[in-house]
Amino acid sequence: MPFYVANILFLSALIYGIYLYTPLIKAIGYYEINKNKEVEIIVMPTTAPEAPIDATYKIIIPKIQAEADVRENVSPFDQAEYNRVLKENVVAQASGSFPPGSGVGRSTYIFAHSTNAGPSSVRNNAVFYLLGKLEVDDQIVINYHGNHKNYRVYEKKVVKPNVLDFLTYGDPTREVLILQTCWPIGTDWNRLLVLAEAI
Repeated sequence: MPFYVANILFLSALIYGIYLYTPLIKAIGYYEINKNKEVEIIVMPTTAPEAPIDATYKIIIPKIQAEADVRENVSPFDQAEYNRVLKENVVAQASGSFPPGSGVGRSTYIFAHSTNAGPSSVRNNAVFYLLGKLEVDDQIVINYHGNHKNYRVYEKKVVKPNVLDFLTYGDPTREVLILQTCWPIGTDWNRLLVLAEAI
């Protein structure tokens, strides 16, 4: 009897693991298959007067095929709040950071999954696990309530979770977009930061 119980538990864990990691495996597989293809640069036209305004707040990262809605003013210090928001399969803009397009000297801080959100965080925001694949000069596009902004990656950093300087980071020479995810994949040991400048 214990043998059958052990088998049932093992199979249940295996099925649950497949369920959790399928989006991540698909995202990585898609990236690996397409990584040598030329990435199409997205040029966002200015909205024509007769065109309807797209009121969404969205981030698009062509190289890793990531696209997600962004929720504004989410506290990175309130675990209950950001866990609730990130369960909606979106990413969050940290409260206290500036909206995209705010100008030189200001930064927008967007963060994705947190392993503290539990195992389901792997299914939610799986494409943001691939932020580590971004390199210098890769493109990031933001649609901020109808205003389109293009950014170019210029640096990546891995920092400890207690390094919070980048939440209020400012560069007097450029407008900065900072993307953050937990690092290495599936842990909360460090934070991967991708810094991009407005172009």
